Amino acid sequence: MSDQNTECGCDEIPQPLLSTDQALATLTNAAKVISTTESLELDEALGRVLSADIQSNINVPGFDNSAMDGYAIHLQEEQINKPGALSFTITGRIPAGMTGAELQPGCAARIFTGAPIPQGANTVIMQEECEVSEEGNSIETWRPLSLNENIRPMGNDIQSGDTILAKGITLKAQDIALAASVGISTLAVFKKIKVGIFFTGDELVKPGDELRPGQIYDSNRYALVAMLNNLGCDIINLQHIKDTLDDTISALNSLQNQCDLIITTGGVSVGEEDHVKPAVEQLGQLNLWRIKMKPGKPLAFGQIGQSAFIGLPGNPVSAMVTFLLFARPFIKKTQGCANYLNTHFKVAVDFDWHRPKPRREFVRVKLDQSTLPATVNQYPKQGSDVLSSMVWADGFAEIPEDTVLKSGELVNFYPLNTMML
Repeated sequence: MSDQNTECGCDEIPQPLLSTDQALATLTNAAKVISTTESLELDEALGRVLSADIQSNINVPGFDNSAMDGYAIHLQEEQINKPGALSFTITGRIPAGMTGAELQPGCAARIFTGAPIPQGANTVIMQEECEVSEEGNSIETWRPLSLNENIRPMGNDIQSGDTILAKGITLKAQDIALAASVGISTLAVFKKIKVGIFFTGDELVKPGDELRPGQIYDSNRYALVAMLNNLGCDIINLQHIKDTLDDTISALNSLQNQCDLIITTGGVSVGEEDHVKPAVEQLGQLNLWRIKMKPGKPLAFGQIGQSAFIGLPGNPVSAMVTFLLFARPFIKKTQGCANYLNTHFKVAVDFDWHRPKPRREFVRVKLDQSTLPATVNQYPKQGSDVLSSMVWADGFAEIPEDTVLKSGELVNFYPLNTMML
């Protein structure tokens, strides 16, 4: 598997390099939201993408209820905000899940958190703010009381007809809990997209096998499967195939009619052993090939049959960076996610960038949030083969093209902890 960023020996007319913004727009504009949906029980819906808005048919709470343990009281007009001692006769007891009898003026009912406010009651006093008589049939308090204290009104959280969950969200535990709170037992979600993958490179060896001279262990396969699993994709994994044009064409052919997306690593440059690019061009079309960025210049995007195609670089860091920056937003939009773009925020660099580069660079950095603004330090080795930098780093600092930076200047920071979700 050759993945050199050179075009020596190639008869093609070199295509212009796209900027990262142009490349991202090309992919996301071409992404088609999956049209098939399914209905899932709440326990099965975590991490899935909601395919329709969810509205509540009830009020939550469905009745006025007590915000704490105490006493529901029927204050009379002359007792409202009156200083001095006030006494009330206890006429009932209302635990959660029960309803109480109507309270008459000057009366109180023992009430517990969440229990319905009885008719006639107009405030709730905390149990710590009153004293129960020795006989247990009355209470006394010494502070002025206002109307509607500690009462949660009907519909305080949700009102009937409210949209409580929006189409396109990735369902989290709190979303599922909210659906349950209004009595919804199933949720409509987009079906998982199917992603076909295979890997080229005769020099690659499966971890656990013996390395021979010139061979390396295959890490891209495991990185790609892990990142696709993080995104909740159904994976069809052809694993490692022989590094020939015929085998590459055969692999693509076997996937094109059963996948929404095909992803490969390596073989998308222009060397004699790079077969993925010509195979894609023979079976379909390429709409994007090279990007003006580092790491990850060779990135292929196109269409084969009904499947979109993304060809990632072969170097391990380049493969992960281009997947996270380009393939991930494409996949999330295809999944129906409303917010599919990677998030970023401004940080100050804690290093100088002396030489302006013609390509946009995504530098592996560690975040220091003890300062304001937060600062980032770069890993000393930024080669696309230095996979240990991806474990060390908290994210990527984006250095624009033709830019010189001094320590303290601000750049965009893409956190890995959000992109790995």
